[in-house]
Amino acid sequence: RALAPPPPHRAGGAAPAGSAEALAKAMLRRLAKSCALASVATVLAQEDACASAPEAGQCAARGKGAVPKNDHLLIQRGARAVARQGANASAPGDFDSGSCLGMPDVKQSCSTSGCKVLAHTDGRSCTQYCQSSGRSCVAAWEEVADNCDVQYGWQCDDPLPGTSDLLCECDLDAGAIVGEPTLPEMPSSSLVWSDEFDGYWLDSSKWSHVHAGGGFGNSEKQFYTRSNTHLSNGVLSITAKCQEHHGHHFTSAKLTTHYHAHWGPGHRVDVRAKLPQGKGTWPAIWMLPIDKVYGEWPRSGEIDIMEAVGCTANRIYGTIHTEAYNHMKHTEKYSSLATSVGDWHTYSLVWEAHQLRWYVDGVHFHSFVPSSFESAKWPFDQQFYLILNLAVGGSWGGQCVHGTPSCHKWDEFQQDQVMQVDFARVYKL
Repeated sequence: RALAPPPPHRAGGAAPAGSAEALAKAMLRRLAKSCALASVATVLAQEDACASAPEAGQCAARGKGAVPKNDHLLIQRGARAVARQGANASAPGDFDSGSCLGMPDVKQSCSTSGCKVLAHTDGRSCTQYCQSSGRSCVAAWEEVADNCDVQYGWQCDDPLPGTSDLLCECDLDAGAIVGEPTLPEMPSSSLVWSDEFDGYWLDSSKWSHVHAGGGFGNSEKQFYTRSNTHLSNGVLSITAKCQEHHGHHFTSAKLTTHYHAHWGPGHRVDVRAKLPQGKGTWPAIWMLPIDKVYGEWPRSGEIDIMEAVGCTANRIYGTIHTEAYNHMKHTEKYSSLATSVGDWHTYSLVWEAHQLRWYVDGVHFHSFVPSSFESAKWPFDQQFYLILNLAVGGSWGGQCVHGTPSCHKWDEFQQDQVMQVDFARVYKL
């Protein structure tokens, strides 16, 4: 993606009671994902001792270790979980329209809608907590001291070791029982655009190839070419492979409907796809605005209908990027879903005048409804075009392979990696 890399993130301002200690604890809790809990508990105990007896010299080297990378694009573009600017910072991204009243295990409501709460999670992630009421998680944080104040940002999908509660923000759209398809079939009369990928050649009246490389702001390793797509038996294949081309060691393909077709609110997009699973792969189905009415990225918006990375097996993500909600402000809005990405699934976006909803095989897993509709929060009143691509490596796609996959390992790029697409359809709601 043609995005400028974000500036490096700095550890935030002073916390009320010893910022160095608070930041170190936050970082160590994140490290708990890959460390034994007993070891983390020991280190935190040492930090407490350090705070009470600094003269012992135990604090000198604390809190300087690298924070492990998150498994989501917004974080991978440069953000790291750090302490907020002061412990009294309020949680960002308030979603105050509608109501989420009646959710279980609420210790304290943190918004007028009841969608943002201090929840008794008891070892659960915020995703699991929100799913208990048929909702999806849009944001998560660690609180300061059993209240609504934010200590640092967290991930929806991850439990936080060493705590029994989290600040969770659930979406307004409480669906049916988790796992039950709720998206209806659309009548053929509402179909306004489609490609079934029949025939032998890509329809040039519907798609354009991107012919470029250079990393796209994410340190991606591929050069996009026309020859990395082919059609067979009604299926489009986008192949990423080890191949020298214009100074790049990998080639792949990227298709867009830019200059051919575009849509806005009042539409539904369905794409049936089967994804590669090799480490270093980064397939995506996404949308960008045809005009930068509100300015450069992320001001004019981006909608990621589906993203996956081989480094995080069998999980897909749905995300929005806006001026108000982006990783540089720690206000990113996304949800993820565990699914077998190597199987065929239909990924859907329902785009209404004041809401976006994401589905996999008709099962709702994410919604976005801002608290107000100025362009900083809702640039999605414009026309967007559709993009299909398969990136290689980079800041997120290559997080487990040091940015670049191997051409000699069986679980990376020893074999070509292929994203297949059965159809792409757009309906008028």
